This record gives sequence, structure tokens and C-alpha cells, in this order.
Amino acid sequence: MSLKLRSRLALRLDAEIAAASAVPARAAVLQAQRAILWLRHGRDAEAREELDRLHAGALLHPRVELAAWLHLAQGLMAYFGAFSGFGGGARERVRRARVMAAAARLRPLQALADAWLAQMDFVGRDIDSLIAHAQAALAMLGPDDHGAGYRVATALASAWSLAGGEAAASPWYAWARQHAIAEGDDAGLAALLYNQTQMRALRIRHAALAGEPGEAPAVLLGVASVGHYDDAVGGSARGDLTPVLRAQLMTVQGDYAEAAALLEAQLPVAMAAGLARLGGSLLADLAWCWANTGEPQRARALADQAAIEVLAEDQPSCDIDECAALHARLAQVYAKLHEDALAAVQADAAAAAWARDAAQRQDWARRLNAAGLTSPPR
Repeated sequence: MSLKLRSRLALRLDAEIAAASAVPARAAVLQAQRAILWLRHGRDAEAREELDRLHAGALLHPRVELAAWLHLAQGLMAYFGAFSGFGGGARERVRRARVMAAAARLRPLQALADAWLAQMDFVGRDIDSLIAHAQAALAMLGPDDHGAGYRVATALASAWSLAGGEAAASPWYAWARQHAIAEGDDAGLAALLYNQTQMRALRIRHAALAGEPGEAPAVLLGVASVGHYDDAVGGSARGDLTPVLRAQLMTVQGDYAEAAALLEAQLPVAMAAGLARLGGSLLADLAWCWANTGEPQRARALADQAAIEVLAEDQPSCDIDECAALHARLAQVYAKLHEDALAAVQADAAAAAWARDAAQRQDWARRLNAAGLTSPPR
């Protein structure tokens, strides 16, 4: 087994499990909660081993509460294991946990399951379901339900960041941070730092693709701090994402050789980890780097591949802003290579995608406002 987590929440769960040794049913539920925390810190093997053991015990001594927690844990294992597609029935597992919790009147678990469903809705860009699950989670929250509070606040902060920018998201990020601190959830604090950095980096990248460069150097320092925090608390479930962000921002800054080296190293890892929805955009970034480092033939071949791959995209699974970024970057690559006709086609596609992106943002802001989700409850 790897080194013990230094997370405050992990230490607390360890102590509670030890104290509950004489009450096997309570200890098993706490162990399922600890396995979920291991998943959030990227400790998949430890979590899987623990969950397999708990499943075996649950067959001998069935209990609704433990079964519901195990459904949630298995759903999150699938979620983290196949981030873009919720492989292995992630959403269905979490939905089952929510139904079982509601039937057994396990209010804190019901709130947590709804909060996780809201998070999955954001990743799937389903604003109607996100609002419904967020409202359900908020209605169920008790004063000590910090895990659910953190999760639903993160989902709504992400939604507002996409819809209205950093200022609109700020109250929800602050509320999420309060819950994470109260819970001792260092994985949550690290994820918040990453999420805010990611959304800011995306805005800078998109502005640059529109010809308006932003503040990339400051954000690069923020990305580095994410890695330092992850190291301090014992690992992250999404450690592969930090170098991808760095590569994207280096591309914006014009550090093409360094960005290319990072992308060449990280693209296979990122794709295998479930980032296929970003794959075409990252390929286009690499092609742009090669076009600017004296490798026009490789750049053209990769740009052609990215252009063909976007035609095969399942459009509902492709984020509109990433599709727009892909087309905008390909337009730059083809223009650099003096393929003016191809560049014009991609520029037109980018303009259409940016227009759809703006419409989506306006729609999300309208829906979130109408649902009364502009700020956290008092």
C-alpha cells in the first residue's frame, strides 16, 4: 500500500473507523466513505481493494445504508476512471445510491448523491438536470453536510463560471471553500484551486484565439501551485490535467517548443485517462506548435487528422467552446501553412461555434437566474 494520506479528512475517517471497531455496520459505512476519498486522491487500487472486500461482506450481512454507499462509491470509481464518458455506469450507480438513500431516509447521503449528479450534469453540459439536482441537494443539506455542500457549490460555481465568468461564480466558489475547510477536505481544496485555474486558463486561451491575448504568465504560476498542493496532501485523481493546462497556456504565450514537448508527452496519457472530448483541440494545439517550430509537414498531417476527427465527433459529447477552439486553431495552422482555402473553412466553422457558445452561455445564465441559484443560501 502507498504512503498514508496526509489529508485531514482521511485522518479523521481513520480515527472514526478505529473507534467504531466494535460496531461492524458503522465501521463498514465509514470504510466506504474512506474508499471514496481514496478515489478522489487518485488511489484507485486501494479503493478497489477496499470496495471489493466491503461488497463481499455486504453479501453475507446485507444492509441498505452500506449498499447505498457502495453504489455511490462504484459510481465515482467509474466517473474518475472514464472522466468524459462516465464509463461503467457511473451516473446510474450514483442515481441508485440516491434512490436507496431516499427510500431509507438517509438524508445526508441523498444530498451527497444529488450533489454528485449535479457535478456530472455540468460535465455533460445538461443545464436542466444540473439545476434539478442542485436544488434537490440544497433542499436536503443539513448544517454538518459539508461534503454535499462542497460538491453542489462546486457544480454551481463551474456552471456560473461558464455562463457568467469569474465574478458570477465567486460566491459559489467561496461557499465551496468554506465547506471543504469545515470538512477538512484537502482533496476538495486542491480541486477548487484547479477548477478556478482551469476556467481562467480557458478564458485566456479563448481570448487569444480571438486575437486578444491575456494574462497567461500569472495563471501558469497558479497551475504550478496546483501540483504543489496535490503533492502536499498526497495525490490527486486528476493529476494528468495539470501539465495539459500548462501546455495550453505555453502555446498561448508562444513557448512552442516547450508546449510541444509537454503535449507530445501528455496527449497519450490524457486520451487514455478519458479526455477524448479535448483530444481534437489538443491535437490542433500541437499542430500549431509544430507549424511554428519548423515542422510544417508534421503540422499539416496532424491538422488534417484533427480536422477529420472533429467530423466524427458525437456532437452532444463535444463541448461547444472546445469545438470552437479546435476550429480556430486549425484556421491558424492552415493559414500559417499557406492553405488559405482550408483556413477559411475552419475560420467559418469557428465563427459559427463561437456564436453557439455565446448563446449557450446566455441560456445558462438565464436558467440559473430563473431557478434562484445566483448565490448560496444564507
